[in-house]
Amino acid sequence: MRFSATLTLWMAVAFAALCLGYGIYGWTEIGGMPPGQERDDARGFVMYWLFLGAVGVGGALVSWWMRRNTSD
Repeated sequence: MRFSATLTLWMAVAFAALCLGYGIYGWTEIGGMPPGQERDDARGFVMYWLFLGAVGVGGALVSWWMRRNTSD
């Protein structure tokens, strides 16, 4: 199956938005947690989702670059 660069761009943008939104929501909720192991685990979970969001942004940037630099 072959996807166009435009479709890949929009799929990556949607993926990044969902992951970053979930990560930012989790980050705002950490402040209300008492210090301890659960808070540290929650911070790791938030960083995981923010990392996935960064991967999505990177994928969107690569797709945008490919779309811009190809003559189709």
